[in-house]
Amino acid sequence: METKNMKRIIKITVMLVLVILASNASAQNKMDEVKAKYQELKQKLNLTEDQSKKVDAINTTWFEGVADLKKSNESKLSKRSKFKSLNNTRDKQMKDVLTKDQFKIYKANQKEMKEEFKQRRANRE
Repeated sequence: METKNMKRIIKITVMLVLVILASNASAQNKMDEVKAKYQELKQKLNLTEDQSKKVDAINTTWFEGVADLKKSNESKLSKRSKFKSLNNTRDKQMKDVLTKDQFKIYKANQKEMKEEFKQRRANRE
């Protein structure tokens, strides 16, 4: 009887470990995808070294703000409002750093990513 319980406990433990590993791998894959898309955007924009440093700083601040929003216990409406504010601030800063043509590419890329996000969300439901 004890061996059956031990086997059951071991199976459950193994399954939990596999679930945890799978979720970590999924999160890592998403982060790798985000990094790849970001590098792709930077190449499309053909940034100077100075612009690249400024764009990195702008996006780091934006990502930190989004991470803080995800952790917060605020209402969805409040989070949405703050998210829009983060986006507006980032857009204004990007407009100051990028040329007009680069900013057009940046905005087109944002629109494309928004459509991809909507598509993924529609596929989940």
